[in-house]
Amino acid sequence: MAADRFASERPSPLKLAGSGNGEERVTRFTGKVELSGRFILAWDLVNRAPRYLRVTFLPEHASAMLLPHAVGSPAVEELMLSNNEAAVKLLVDPEAAARVLAKEALALEGEATVTIGDYQSVVDCDQRWYLARLLAVASRARIAVAGDARRRGC
Repeated sequence: MAADRFASERPSPLKLAGSGNGEERVTRFTGKVELSGRFILAWDLVNRAPRYLRVTFLPEHASAMLLPHAVGSPAVEELMLSNNEAAVKLLVDPEAAARVLAKEALALEGEATVTIGDYQSVVDCDQRWYLARLLAVASRARIAVAGDARRRGC
C-alpha cells in the first residue's frame, strides 16, 4: 500500500495524494508546509556555460521532520524547487534576482523560512529526489555568493 511507504518524524500537513499517471516513480502529496533552512540558487554549467537553473532548499532538522520520505530512508536533506524562476524572484531581492536570471551571478545562497506545496517524491536515474513548488517566503537572511555551483543529473 502506497501510504505505508512514506513517513515523517512529526505529523505533517502534507498528505499522500497518490502516484501520477499510474507511475510508481512519482508520488504526490497535497497540502502545504512552512520550512526553515538554507537555499542555493545555481546555474549548472555545460561546457563552462550556464545552462540549467537549479533552486535547492536544504531544510533544517526540525523542518525536515515534517517532510514525508520513503520508509527506510533518512529524512529529506535536499528539496528541489520546481518553479525555479519564480523561486529566485521570491528568495532574493529584485536586483539579485535580475543578476541570477541574466546569468551574471551563477550561484547565490542564503537562509529563509518558506512555504511549499505540490510536494513530490520522484525516483529517476535509480535515485530518489524530493521536489516542491515554492509558494511564499516569510523571511530571508544572509544572501551571499555561493562557493560552488552544484551539478546534478544522471
